[in-house]
Amino acid sequence: MPIHTSPGRYVLSTEHTPFAHRSYGRFLVKVAVYTIALNEAANVERWANSAVDADYRIVADTGSTDDTVARLTAAGVTVHRIAVRPWRFDDARNAAMALIPPDVDVCCTMDMDRFLEPGWRPKLEAAWTPETTALYCQTVYRSSVDDPTPLRSWPAKNFHHRWGYRFKRPVHEALFFTGDREVTTNSNDIVMFEVQDLTKPTRSSYLPLMEVAHKEDPDDAQICFWLGRDLMWANQQERAVQLLERYLELPTSKWAEERSEAMRYIARMRPEQKLSWLDKARMEAPHRREIWLDLAEEFHGKADWLNLFWASTNGIEKTYRTGSYLDDANCWGFRLYDLGAIAAWRLNVMDRAVEWGQRALNLDPENNRLKNNLQHFCQLKNIAQGGATVKQF
Repeated sequence: MPIHTSPGRYVLSTEHTPFAHRSYGRFLVKVAVYTIALNEAANVERWANSAVDADYRIVADTGSTDDTVARLTAAGVTVHRIAVRPWRFDDARNAAMALIPPDVDVCCTMDMDRFLEPGWRPKLEAAWTPETTALYCQTVYRSSVDDPTPLRSWPAKNFHHRWGYRFKRPVHEALFFTGDREVTTNSNDIVMFEVQDLTKPTRSSYLPLMEVAHKEDPDDAQICFWLGRDLMWANQQERAVQLLERYLELPTSKWAEERSEAMRYIARMRPEQKLSWLDKARMEAPHRREIWLDLAEEFHGKADWLNLFWASTNGIEKTYRTGSYLDDANCWGFRLYDLGAIAAWRLNVMDRAVEWGQRALNLDPENNRLKNNLQHFCQLKNIAQGGATVKQF
């Protein structure tokens, strides 16, 4: 029979099982890997196989119409059918957590499009102590299962004590500790992979739930940022700017990279204040290449060649991505070198124009404009070296 839940109606125990009375060693800690699922048939076997070393594998199916349930059952996974009305991700995940047996010590929340690197179990037991309440593992985002190249990675609190945790927020849900003292640890040796799935609905469908989350907690900086961003994507610019400005004022808004991203968004929606907001973003997180490319594009549009050269130089010098979800792959293509080469040409710094023009072409070798530019830069450099006057364009 389905478990029907509504806000506040499901039972979630907060009883604390004392770790001091447990013995620890290889495979003595009981572990459960759990999640919710809806039409995840394509991911079932990979998910189940990666979690096979767990004592329990538990999935709360929220209404699949494909063969997700049959595949999970065939793989030996315990499946519970649940219905959550009205839909909220936190209610669904808390219902799934409530289905975990009480003798479990450590829970691992892992979405169906994720999978654990082999060998995770002994690494978990080596890192977990009697005092630990949660563990951050390394999450690596890939474009596909077969492509090992990481698009980005970040630490995530995917392992937690059986008692004292619950999910909050109807969307962008996160684990919150409800006990007396949270003790977290990290293990970069435990790797959880996430595979990009372009067939799933975009996050724009989450906008109504984001509105609910913001109404429930207007001072939640993360929700304020995400809702402002999503409203920008939905072309609701007035509200988006208001929320992003509020986000920047909140005392819990402390992550420089995210703050700079909010400033970049406001710059896009307030063209008359664009340069001012981009300069604020630069001062907030000067290590991000994204900001320098935005500045370079702005200076290029204004034909401000000296500042274009300055912005391009600073951007090109940023050779390391932050690894956060805010990284923009477009900023690591040819464009900064292209703009830098144009600035160098305009300032008659032809060695640099040729160097950056070549690097731009290397990153986009079929681009005819870049080919023509580089040929032109090389000709001007040769003329200059021959002592002739360089014609300015």
